[in-house]
Amino acid sequence: MLNQDCHQDCNHSYCPFAQDTKNPNRYVCLKCGVEREINRHPSGFGSFLMLLLSLFIAFQVIVILDKQNNDNQQTEAVSQQQ
Repeated sequence: MLNQDCHQDCNHSYCPFAQDTKNPNRYVCLKCGVEREINRHPSGFGSFLMLLLSLFIAFQVIVILDKQNNDNQQTEAVSQQQ
């Protein structure tokens, strides 16, 4: 998030950022000095959502396979009774 204490006319959204020569992930506004890190590490929330989605999909696959196995067993039982 940008610093709201900027008193320059660079309009926060359109700051003229320049890349730091010592740190390629760090950018600084030439007018107000606001810093911005471009390549931040993910917070982990996206990973958590991916884990939940994976668990949900795995659960759905297990339920579907279990239902198919039950249907096959019922079909075999009916065909053996005849």
